[in-house]
Parts: sequence; structure tokens; C-alpha cells
Amino acid sequence: MRVTETVRRGLLHCVCRLRKLWKRYPLPFFFILAPSAIWLWLHCSVPRPLFKSSYSTLLYGSEGRLLGARIAADGQWRFPPSDRLPSKIASSLIAYEDKRFHLHPGFDPAAILGAIRINLLSGRTLRGGSTITMQIARIARGNRPRNLSQKLIETLWAIYLESRYGKSELLSLYASHAPFGGNVIGAETAAWRYFGREAAELSWAESATLAVLPNSPSLIHPGRNRSRLMAKRNRLLSALRRKSLLSHTEYELACMEPLPDAPLPLPDEAPHLLERMAAGGLKGHRIMSSIQPHLQQQTQEIVNRYAGEYAANHVYNIAAIIADVETGRTLAYIGNTSDANGSTLSRAVNVDLITAGRSTGSILKPFLYAAMLHEGMILPASLVADVPLNINGFSPQNFSKSFQGAVPAHRAIEQSLNVPLVRMLVSYNIGRFISLLKRWGMTTLRFSEDHYGASLILGGAEGSLWDMVGMYASMARTLSHYHTYNGRYHPADIRPLTLLAASQPADPILSISDPRLRDESPIVSAIAAWYALRAMSALNRPEEEAEWQQFSSMKQIAWKTGTSYGNRDAWAIGITPRFAAGVWVGNASGEGRPGLTGVGYAAPILFDIFSLLPGGKWFDFPFDEAVEVAVCRQSGHQASALCPAVDTLYLPASGKLSAVCPFHRTVHLSADLRYRVNASCEPADRIVSRPWFVLPPAQAFYYRNYHADYMPLPPYRPDCEPDAGAAIEIIYPEPDASLYLPKGFGGEYERFVFRAAHARPDATIYWHADDEFLGETHGAYHQLSCRLSAGRHVLTLVDDRGRRVVMGFSVRAAR
Repeated sequence: MRVTETVRRGLLHCVCRLRKLWKRYPLPFFFILAPSAIWLWLHCSVPRPLFKSSYSTLLYGSEGRLLGARIAADGQWRFPPSDRLPSKIASSLIAYEDKRFHLHPGFDPAAILGAIRINLLSGRTLRGGSTITMQIARIARGNRPRNLSQKLIETLWAIYLESRYGKSELLSLYASHAPFGGNVIGAETAAWRYFGREAAELSWAESATLAVLPNSPSLIHPGRNRSRLMAKRNRLLSALRRKSLLSHTEYELACMEPLPDAPLPLPDEAPHLLERMAAGGLKGHRIMSSIQPHLQQQTQEIVNRYAGEYAANHVYNIAAIIADVETGRTLAYIGNTSDANGSTLSRAVNVDLITAGRSTGSILKPFLYAAMLHEGMILPASLVADVPLNINGFSPQNFSKSFQGAVPAHRAIEQSLNVPLVRMLVSYNIGRFISLLKRWGMTTLRFSEDHYGASLILGGAEGSLWDMVGMYASMARTLSHYHTYNGRYHPADIRPLTLLAASQPADPILSISDPRLRDESPIVSAIAAWYALRAMSALNRPEEEAEWQQFSSMKQIAWKTGTSYGNRDAWAIGITPRFAAGVWVGNASGEGRPGLTGVGYAAPILFDIFSLLPGGKWFDFPFDEAVEVAVCRQSGHQASALCPAVDTLYLPASGKLSAVCPFHRTVHLSADLRYRVNASCEPADRIVSRPWFVLPPAQAFYYRNYHADYMPLPPYRPDCEPDAGAAIEIIYPEPDASLYLPKGFGGEYERFVFRAAHARPDATIYWHADDEFLGETHGAYHQLSCRLSAGRHVLTLVDDRGRRVVMGFSVRAAR
């Protein structure tokens, strides 16, 4: 209460003092108080910022070239203000609108008096006498009616603006917000709409044409007022010549230049990128992207050419992206095919398929291979089973619909074999692999491992081309930086791609003493990445790539293709130490087409894109991370004492933790080498013991079809009991599997087809289900069909020598 009373008394005292001063010195007091009041009113009424207009969204390439623009929210083409006004336009505007612009304080008494004289002599209003600063005030106030009171307010605003802004700022504000005809606002916008290029590239005649438009914007109408516009332009050119801004020859040549015709469309070279960045919070801004305009244009031409070819198969959409590995900057961004010619062949061309989630097909396989190498779970050539597989009703198939029995892990990547990779994923653990993919930068994995299951490695999850190319670029960047950082790792090397030109420093390489570097690898070691890229670079080029042998010798590329289930998505991603590129082909609607594969459709585009890019040195081998490992030449595993042929290779240090060769084992033979015997049934001096490469029966059955040198075990001598060991292997069903009863066309439940393999090619197997005899089969590969009811069952297989295998499984009725 005491403080409030003190304030009240202080205010009353001030008011009393002011009243006394007003009575004693009314005139001086007025000249002090009135300007202060006017200044306070201006300070409160003039908005900050001066213009609150909506602006067009502009996309620029890495060289500062305009790639695309979108109209402002109010339907006007209005570029964001720029502090750089070309000298020709600046001189033309001043010469036409405000000759004493650099001399007056916001209003020009001489111009006002001259306007009054001309208007009185003519009997009508011909000239307004407004300065450029007053015109800024009028535009900022919404172009209110022109009368004396509004002129006075504009004058006061102009004086205030002159105190707030410099002359160059005011001229730029005027050039950015003045009308230039129709819905074109600003000189820079008008330069693109009427002349199709930047304002800085305009000639004197073009700059003079723009300078006369704010005074009479309707003159730009292409169908009329051409002579009036020409006359105004030429008068301005004459004034510029008198000011010695252009020579007589330049003046005559400028007067000969034609006027612009109808407004031109603005560039639209990266429409999907522009829409993406505008939606990402940059609407109404100048966006400085990392796109290289010439590469963007060439890539779009390649995409459009292939789109025309693929349309015959009703495949309409293609997306492609190119990135710089070192910085992660995007160099070309083709979100879809271009419909610039109005072709009806292009469907859903507005969909940005670079960010769209699509089935990944086989694109993720190299990441699993690299992770297992890093963990020491496999070696590059470790044999992986390639035999029929069923996991709770999921039965993956290789693209060739055949099986090889067992294949080296690197060949499974090279040939993109599905069954071995599913087995590798189950061994690695699905949830663990999902976590690894998220760390690598895959942002589309929103569900649990139960949702994806083992189909994750075959396209069971959706991924975007943006994520996939970024993940491969991170792998290449990690490998490239290994020697740069003296065997240490920078966690920031694993990062997504970027679209902005300034989002990464020009030189992102750190000092080798930087504390951010780590001795351990963030996800996979450099040597694991090197072997993954090596397996990718060993792939055969697609037949559609003309003279690919010559191309291969010119440029080494690590590349991977992918094809989703139902031929809906075709992928191809390629990596070199300098560049990462990716291509997706398909239909935005999700419609599959016959023959749509990654090799046949996406890979040819990928190689055409790499033909645009310079080559270079391949990745250096990270010897500091390698250790010498003795490897069995036949199985690819760590060699055991039984392996007859051993190679010493430089492999990841974790390879020392990998399994020792499980396929070479000691076999006892009779003296004549014709039969296999047990050591217990033959004197030691009549036994020949030697190592033998032995695959499980099912693997051996398929393996020997591809390897003529595979030697099956000799048969047991009839009088010698066989040693313990599984001679029978059930291929289908898997142990404790849940099988579903499918219904046929007649409504009856279909038969199950059970499969097994025997080590002896002449064996007989007797099949039983729940103690009920089903039948017998003969040979090395056994197959039998039967009908079973829903419920729990026990399958028993007995061979002709009394050995048996028992396995339980369940049958469920399909809903």
C-alpha cells in the first residue's frame, strides 16, 4: 500500500508540473511534445517486420541455381526478400521512381511541388510525387486509398523508415514487394516470370522493363499496351544513357530488344524434394540444397527414358537418388518419373517414392552378413545350409526354385539366395538384427520381431530408398575413414543423408587425437564392412547392361538388388568410395508386374547413373584389423586337424571365435577301401582311417548335384554294425512345427507332403504317423504325401537297417 501511494503521488506531481509548463511556455512545449508523440505513435504503429506477407518457397542447387519454386499461400508469386539487388535494376528503379533517393530523408519536396504543378496544369492527376520510401509505406499499409490524409501518414512513415533502415535496405524492400503485374510481386520474381532467369543476369533493356512496371503493372499484359510499355522502357533507357550508365551503342542495342511475351513457368527440376522440404518446416524460405543441377537433370533424363520403356509392362514409377559418401550430401533426388510432357504413361507422379515405405526384398542381406562377420558367427566362405526350410508355415524359396545343399556365405550374398539368409537370420536372432538396423539408420521398423519374423530378411519389412542408401553410405564411410583415423572410429560416421548444402562442414575429418574417436567399432568393424562390399562387388552385371564386362573393368561397384514378393518392388543400390546411389522401380499403387525384378529393371538404371559419376580408387583393405586364420578350403570354416586342404587368410579377428569345421570327420575303412567299418569290429591293423568331408544327408543330396567332386561315404560292410549317428534326416516338417491344413478347390483338405533324406542312396524308409503305417520310399531323397487331422502327431521313420528317427509336430485347421 505504501509503494502504490508513493507512485500515485509521483504521477500527480508530474502532471501538475506539465500543466504549469504548458501554461507558461505553450509554443515551445508543443514543438517538443508533438514530435515526441508522433514518434512514439510511429514506433508503435509501424510493424516489425515491416511486411508480414507469405512468400514463395524456393529451392536452390549447390551452385546457387534455382531448381524450383512454389507459389505463396495467398496465391502470389512473391520471392522471400533478398539483400542483394542487381545494380542494373537498382539504377533503373532509382532513375524512374526516385531520382533523389539517396538525398532526401524519406520525402522529396521538389518532387511533390513538381507533381502539384503538373497536375494543376493538366487538370488531372498525372504524378503523385511519392518517393520509393513512401511507396514502401503505402504497400506495407495495404495500398490504402490515395488522399491527402493517407499521403501525410505515408510521409511520416517514410521519415521513420529512413531512420530505421539504410538506403540499400529500403531499395531491396521496395524491389521485393512492389507489384510487377498480375500475381507477380518483386523484381526477382518478375525476372524469372518474364525472362526465365535470375535478376542479376538481365540486360539493361530487361531491367528497364521491370523498373517501369510497379508504376503501371497492367502494362505487362501480353495482349495489349505493348507500345506504351515500349515507350516507357525506351524513355528510361534514354535517361540512363544521359546519366552515362550505358553508352550510345548499348542504348541503341537495348532499344532493339523485344518485350517479354506471356509469363514463363518457373523451374521445377526437383519437385518432390521441394515438396518434402516445404512440408518439413521450410515453407516460404529460400532452401539451399546440396543438389547438383546438372547431375539432377541427367539423372531425371535417365529415369524418364527407362520409364518410357517400362510402361509397356505397365510399370510407371521410378525413384533414384545419388549421394556423396564422405559428407552424406544428396547430389540428385528423383522422387518419381517426370510428367513434364503431359504423358499419360506416368501414374501417381506426385508421390515421392524416395521416402515411401516399400518392401525391401533382399536389400538388407549384406547388413546381416557384415554383422555376423563382425560377431565371428561366420567366416566369408562358411558353408550355410541351402535345403528346404519351413518355420511355422513360412517356407522361403530361392529365386531359382532350386537348392544347392550348402553354399559359402559370401556366395549366398552374391547370388542373393533366400534360404541360406533366412537360416543366418534365425542364427543371428531377429530382434537383435532389428536393433542393429535401427542403429544403422532404418526408421521404418515400427513393429516387434514377432510381427516381422524370419521374412524380415526377404522383404517382410518396409524400408525407404532414403534410409537404404544412407545406410550403405554409412557403411562405406566407416570403411573409408578407418585409415584416416588410424584404426579408430567416429560414431558420427553412421548418420542419415542430408539435403541441405550447409548441414555438414566442408571438411568433416577429425584430428586423430580427437576424443570423440573410439577404438571399438560402433556397429560393424571396417574389415567386416570390407568383406560385405567385396561380396557385393562380385555380383554379375545384369544382362540388360550392354557390354557390362567392359564397364566392370572400368569401374568397380559394390551393388545389391532386391525384389519384393509378388514383383511389386525392384531395388538396386550401388556403392563406391565416393558415391552411393539407389534406384527403386515399380508402381506407386503397389501393383505387381510379371518380370519386375531388381536385376532386370532397377540395376540397368543404376549402372547408367554410375556412368555419369567419376571413378576412383577402391577401398583399402584394413590390414590392422585382420588376423591370419587357417580356413578349411572345402567348408570355409576354421580348419580342424582333419581338414586336408587349408588356406591361411586375413580375416576379422572375431573369426578366431567362429566354429571349427564340422564337416570333416574321421572315417574307418576296410583294408580294400571298399567299405566303411566300425573300429570295434575290425582289428586295428586292418583299418584304414582317413578324414572325409561329410554333409548331413539332406545337404548332401542337393550338394552333389552342383559338385561332381563330392564323394559320398562308402557303404557299411554288411557284417559290420554301423556306428552311431543319424543316417536319416527329416527335411519337412521341422521339429515341433505347426502345420496348417489348406483347403483345395473341392473344399476338402489337401495332403501334406513330407520330405526326408538318407545317407545311403539305396536306402528304404518306412513312414509311420502315430503308429499307423503310411508307406515306404526308396533312394537317397524321400517324399511321401498323406492326410492328417488337426491335433498333435508323431512322425516315425525307420530305415531298412532298423535305424529310426522320431519327431513331433502339430496340425491346425486353417480358418
